[in-house]
Amino acid sequence: MKVLVIINDISQGGGEKLLVSSLPIFKRKDIDISVLLLNAANSVPSFLAHIENAGITIHDLRISNFYNPVCALEIWKFLKANPFDVVHVHLFPASYWSSLAISMLKTKPVLIFTEHSNHNTRRDKQYFRPLEKAFYRPYNAIIAITDSVKEKLSEWIGQGDKIKVINNGVDLTTIANASKIERQHLCAELNIPTNAKLILMAAGFRYPKDQATLIRACALLGEDFHLLLAGEGEAMEASQKIAAECEVSDRIHYLGFRTEISSLMKSVDLNVLSSAYEGMSGVTLESLAANVPFLGSDVAGIKEIVPNQTFLFAPADHQELASKARAILGNATASENMIKEAQSFVKNFDLEFMIDEYVSLYKLLLAK
Repeated sequence: MKVLVIINDISQGGGEKLLVSSLPIFKRKDIDISVLLLNAANSVPSFLAHIENAGITIHDLRISNFYNPVCALEIWKFLKANPFDVVHVHLFPASYWSSLAISMLKTKPVLIFTEHSNHNTRRDKQYFRPLEKAFYRPYNAIIAITDSVKEKLSEWIGQGDKIKVINNGVDLTTIANASKIERQHLCAELNIPTNAKLILMAAGFRYPKDQATLIRACALLGEDFHLLLAGEGEAMEASQKIAAECEVSDRIHYLGFRTEISSLMKSVDLNVLSSAYEGMSGVTLESLAANVPFLGSDVAGIKEIVPNQTFLFAPADHQELASKARAILGNATASENMIKEAQSFVKNFDLEFMIDEYVSLYKLLLAK
């Protein structure tokens, strides 16, 4: 079975990171898998290297503008010269151009798209609806990563009979093998007292991520609590202004883009994801697997993938977040119970399960 994955690039997003983890496992399962990027220029070099080191070929169309319809023509030319049994597409606008390109082929591969999000800005504009329906129609199957993603997509485009739910997975082996960063070394690097309570949020500084709520919570927690924010994005400057207004700038540490997120998650006292919504949060699953307590917003894409309400706080409610964080970090028994619950629960989201379901779907569609 020859499978081609098409995506814009391999940058820092959750869908891209999922591919970095999963593609080598497809290869180990003897799937002949390759990757086609619209443009590799903004990809994370270490992510590309990880994929290539697994023996997976990456093709780069080097198209400067993802939104240029020439993307469809270039994908069509590539597929005409390089036939595949299955083409699996991730993210917009690669989804549009792949749909159009394969519609122009005489011999068509099985075409699959994974829908990663509960919402996007196109759904705010009703005039996009007929266009979206047309572009989704050529897909033989659409994978929704949660039940809520399926429900919202089906409401938007119909076509519910070909939307199948396959939950995203997390690479539990890699997280288990990640080394914990020595507390003294981490605190020295960031100029933090070694007895401080460390809270980490690993997320880009862009909507729907909500670092502001966590910063405001930090202001209520007191001098012993320091916040580590790993990520980049256009909202960083606004968050720095909020930190200044809350008079906590000296306790907020901006780590930038980091590749050793699993190690960081295992090295702090609490992991948090504050967000307005998610598709299905890989950060949540990784946090649950990190042997450290986790708190996330009670929103779609997070609430479905935690053991119970103990792990959630009301979205944008910095007071509840601060209260729960203080209670967890002030009670060793409560902290240990959360860790045990998380470890048992997250086993249901092993990445191997996700890949096995993908492969089964490929075989089912090829047999039709």
